[in-house]
Amino acid sequence: LLPRLNDFFFSNLAYVLEYTLSAEGYSPLFCSTENDEDKEAMVVDNLITHRVDAVILVPLVPAEKSFPSVGRLLERDISVVLVDRAVPDLAVNQVVSNNEQGAYDAASYLLGLGHRHIGVIDSGSNGTKHPGEPGHERLKGIQRAMLEQDIPFNDDLVELDDFDNVEMGYHGTLSLLRRAVHTTAIFALTDAIAVGVLRAASELGLSVPQDLSVVGFDDILLASHVIPRLTTVAQPVEQIGQTATDLLLRQLENPDSSPETTKLETHLVIRESTAPPREG
Repeated sequence: LLPRLNDFFFSNLAYVLEYTLSAEGYSPLFCSTENDEDKEAMVVDNLITHRVDAVILVPLVPAEKSFPSVGRLLERDISVVLVDRAVPDLAVNQVVSNNEQGAYDAASYLLGLGHRHIGVIDSGSNGTKHPGEPGHERLKGIQRAMLEQDIPFNDDLVELDDFDNVEMGYHGTLSLLRRAVHTTAIFALTDAIAVGVLRAASELGLSVPQDLSVVGFDDILLASHVIPRLTTVAQPVEQIGQTATDLLLRQLENPDSSPETTKLETHLVIRESTAPPREG
């Protein structure tokens, strides 16, 4: 169960899961929840009816909205593995990326280049972030990097709204740069958002990275093909899929095994969309 099947990151994750599960003799069925409680509940009902062996689930935002669905699956002894969004309150296997550290690394890199006015753009649920959600953890990483260098974190440089990823990058950049004209870098909390940032920068006549540095998160395939190629934080999507599959197989073989949360490391990929800010 994925938030959206047409999302760049989640479609890539679906590809990896299909490959890894098929190699183990399972036939995966992919469903989109659209971050909607009713749709998730309906999908879970269908899966229970079809007597699936197990479910890999990306929780809704906020994650508490997925508690009833996970509970119904567990009541029927259907194995569950959560991916992407950590939910400490659920005693099930979970696989997440170290989003906070990844964002910390990228923000530290921008600060090391000399940027002090760094905008942050992300798609938010009603403009908010929730603990365990990747965007929330990434914001924490950015704030930690700035705090360590005694640079105040300016909430006015954060742009959150409910546009889809690419549109959020486009509209968020236009809105951000209208009110924060001294912004020299934008950290888009997904690569898809960063693509929208690049479009907005082009329409505004800004050169990337000379006038505006841009950083993304995920390292989707498109990140290395846009112009300029995107500096980003790479998530280990293949490792996420393989780890989720391994945990699922272990749970199917030994239902009494203790659940664990696996946090996988990210790494910064430096390309041409970042440079020191212009002097003056």
